[in-house]
Parts: sequence; C-alpha cells; structure tokens
Amino acid sequence: MTDDEIVLSDRKKQILLSAVEDYIQEASPITSSVIQHKCAKDLSTATLRNELNALEAMGYLKQLHTSSGRVPTSKGYRFYVNSMMGDLPLDKDVLAEIHALFEKRTVYLGDMINEIASVISKATNYPTIVMMKGFEKLVIKNIKIIPLLTKQALILIETNSGVISNSMEAQDTIPQQSYIDASNLLTQTFQNCTVAEMIKGMEGHKQEMSKQLSEFSVIFDTVIKSLSSLVDRLSQNGHITAKGELKLLGNPEYSDPEKAKQVIDILSNPNEIKEVFEEDTTSDISFKIGNEIPVKELKDCSIAQADYKVDGESIASIGIIGPQRMDYAKIASALKFVVGEFENMKALTHEEKEEKGEQ
Repeated sequence: MTDDEIVLSDRKKQILLSAVEDYIQEASPITSSVIQHKCAKDLSTATLRNELNALEAMGYLKQLHTSSGRVPTSKGYRFYVNSMMGDLPLDKDVLAEIHALFEKRTVYLGDMINEIASVISKATNYPTIVMMKGFEKLVIKNIKIIPLLTKQALILIETNSGVISNSMEAQDTIPQQSYIDASNLLTQTFQNCTVAEMIKGMEGHKQEMSKQLSEFSVIFDTVIKSLSSLVDRLSQNGHITAKGELKLLGNPEYSDPEKAKQVIDILSNPNEIKEVFEEDTTSDISFKIGNEIPVKELKDCSIAQADYKVDGESIASIGIIGPQRMDYAKIASALKFVVGEFENMKALTHEEKEEKGEQ
C-alpha cells in the first residue's frame, strides 16, 4: 500500500471505487453528476468536484480533455483491484464448462488446455492464454505404448492433469504383446512418480526389467529418449495456447484495428508471452496494469494471471489480456475458479494415494 492510499479518506475511497466501477461497465468518461447519483447524493456538487479534483491530483483519475469527464489511470485501476481482491464472487454457472473439463481426467492434456482457454475467453470476453511450464512435474497414473502401422508407437501417459501423448520409433521385429507387457511393467514401476522421476529412474530399473523380456531393453531405450526429448522441448518453449484474440475488437479501446493488431501480434509470439509470465505470482491471482507489464507494447493493457503450483513451482499459468478497463471482478472470479479446480484435482490425487496406503 502506498502513502497516497493510506491517506485516502473513506469518502474518497468510495468515490474512486464507484468511479472505476462505472467506467468499467459504461466505458464513458466519469462525470460528477453520475457519481453524485450513484454514491454521493448527500454531497454538494462543489464538494464532489473538490474530491474528484483531489483524486486527479493524486494520480488516480485523469482528464482526456479540459472539458471532458475523467477516466481512471493505471494507479486508479490498481487501487480498485487491491480493494476488490479480498472478497471475490464465484460465478459457477458461467464456468460450469470448466468444472466439466476437470472431471474428464483422461482427456488429452493439450486438448484440455485448448478447451480451458476457449471457455475462459468465452466467459470473460477477452483473449486468454494458457501456458504449461512443468510437464515433468505431473504425476503418472498409467502408461500405454501402442504400436502403429507407420513404424511408430504412440506413448500415452495418463497423469493427474490429463494425458500426455508423444510418438516413438517402433520395430517390426518386436511383437505387439511385448509393448503391452512393457506398458504394464512401466505402470507398475512408475505409477505415482512424476515424469521427471521416471526419466531419472529409468536407467536404474532398465536392467532389472529387461531380464523379464529381451525386447524390453529396446522399448525402454526408445521410451526414455522420446520422453526426454518431449520434456526438453516443453521446458524450453512451454505449451502455449491463445484463444479469443479477435475479442479485442469488441472493446472500444481497440476500435482502431492497428492498435488491436499490435496486441494480437504479441499473443502470437511465444517469447513475448514468456516474458509476460516470467515472474511467478505469490498469490493465486495477480494483475499487472499498464507499465507493470514488462512488454512495452502492452502498456495500455491489463493482464490477469493465475499460477497453478506444485511444491512451490509453477506448473501452469493462465492469463487474460484486455484493456485497463477490464471487468476485474469477473476475471478474478473465473481464474479463482480454475485454480480451485486444479487444487481439487491435486487433492483427489492425494486421496487416491492414501486409499492405496502410499505415502
């Protein structure tokens, strides 16, 4: 909290919050008559003007033109966000689709990420980005290796967050039953380990497991090579999904297509997106407003971000990008719900392990 926020009187706070809320909903400059009607009927026009002038002098509001009404500044939006984050409503009806996605725990993880991004974008009416940052941290539930007709085999790893899929080379000389037996043995050995633990421990288990069937050695070598390559690739680039970019055009701030294009170009650039999500959040949900965003082309935007963490490390970041006049409460509600579903999934995984008597 800054010194300016400490000295704001209750009346100034009420006026400022009402002004920001009205501007978010109406996208029209704030006037003293509107504020007086909504939250300051007991104040004289002169007193209200003095309060608005003071808020402008303190940097919370600004006038676009001398004779026009006021609009919130980045500082004004920041005060609004800090004030409303203590008690967020949850619009579970709007976000019922998200809950359904998490219930389908066997869907492909990439598909689930795409769907989550689409549903959040639809619910908030802003572009949404989901970036997976820790595939190697996911917990293994089941492993299947399925040989195909193209001298390739499909690796399906069911995790606590969905199914990871990758391909590997397959040899005609190895019978299909060997792949089935190898799948069962891998599942028995590495169930409830992370992907990283399996890759690290594969070498130690390989010799022992290979004694049971000679073809296993070739299969295991190919599996670990394929998974190591997948994890390295995802660790470097992440798995980034962006949805709803064109929704920017529905906001008056982006009625100029060139201005919208500048933001859309950022959303299509993985390096720029990684820079935006560079710092992990210290709370479930955070907002970057204006110059708080490290990418200068987004200085007129706001970004809402939720990080899903396991053991203090971020596994996924979900971000919503829009104008500074975004509906912060609705967006925070959507992100809070998603993080809650991730937590429910993690709790369910722990319960399953406890039922099996595992630590």
